[in-house]
Amino acid sequence: MSLDHLSIHTYDFHRAVSFYETVLATLGYKRLITIPGDRAVGFGGRFPSFWISPAKTPAGEGSLVGAHIAFVAKSRRDVDEFYRVALQNGAKDDGPPGLRPIYHRFYYGAFVIDADGNNIEAVNHFDWRVYIGWKTMLTPFLLVAIGVMMKKYF
Repeated sequence: MSLDHLSIHTYDFHRAVSFYETVLATLGYKRLITIPGDRAVGFGGRFPSFWISPAKTPAGEGSLVGAHIAFVAKSRRDVDEFYRVALQNGAKDDGPPGLRPIYHRFYYGAFVIDADGNNIEAVNHFDWRVYIGWKTMLTPFLLVAIGVMMKKYF
């Protein structure tokens, strides 16, 4: 199941838009819609699935604005790049790229906290290039071996 859309609120709208525009580019997301008057910005691939809008009140001590958002990454390399670029752009580490077998054996994710306290994740559930690498090399060898054996014994 994919994420359809969600929205977060930020106390520094322009900083958040700049941060997400840079970081989400690593996953192929781009700014698709800007609502005039700094009311909202929508990011996505073919349609906006992630929205940012200004919060109504300023951040105070103990103020909670955070949400958890997981973005689909096409590969583990994209997860790594997301994490690297997010940290370079001011995010705080909340879990470096790596396997998270507590969820399932192919779950590869990285977590960061943005400037507004949102927990942002990039996740790849199954990078087929990692999984079939050994099979791709083994299959031709087995086919040749079987062919040689058939010729020899039949």
